[in-house]
Amino acid sequence: MDRLNFIAQINPVWAITISEFFEAYPEFKPYDYMTPINSIENIPYKNVNSLFQAIVHYICAVGVNYSYAIKQWDIIFPLINHDSWDTIFENMLLLKNNTNIQNKKRKIYYNLCQFMNQYNLTHMNLNISHLAILQQKVPGIGIGCVAWCKKYFSLDDDCLEYTDINFVKGFKKLYVSYSLAFIKQKANEWNDKKFGRIANLMVLQIGCYT
Repeated sequence: MDRLNFIAQINPVWAITISEFFEAYPEFKPYDYMTPINSIENIPYKNVNSLFQAIVHYICAVGVNYSYAIKQWDIIFPLINHDSWDTIFENMLLLKNNTNIQNKKRKIYYNLCQFMNQYNLTHMNLNISHLAILQQKVPGIGIGCVAWCKKYFSLDDDCLEYTDINFVKGFKKLYVSYSLAFIKQKANEWNDKKFGRIANLMVLQIGCYT
């Protein structure tokens, strides 16, 4: 049984999407052995259990060596692993003056929690529908963060992580031109055709493992 047939046994709708994607974009066919079995996967990181924690983790990890990010996360996670939003809010405000945390990111954590308080959002009621306004109102939460969160917390096709380093690596293996303008063009094209999720997962796989 080939991989696509195996996927069809588990999730026939996902298998149809994959088949149609490969038909429309044959440049991906040589990599069909890397096709993701599931359209949505568990977050592959320790102590990320909610959308709020995922956003904070993304901020922590982006733009730095992941071994350093883990050390930062070991400081931050105990501060946000509480049932009470008031406790989390107070702890996160204290990060603004914590010199063990990257200075630039301290502002993002602070602005995120201030924004959530202003809009009566907590770690319990924050959901995917709030990501667009977070991106608009909180400096430091950009396209990459929103797409990454959608990848793990929704089935949206609008989840193309085209600013991710592994996405760019994968794109370079597929296409001669890999200017940011062309990457955005292809991302919009895939998204418009409802192939955003499978395209994103495939390009990331190619970038990570080839």
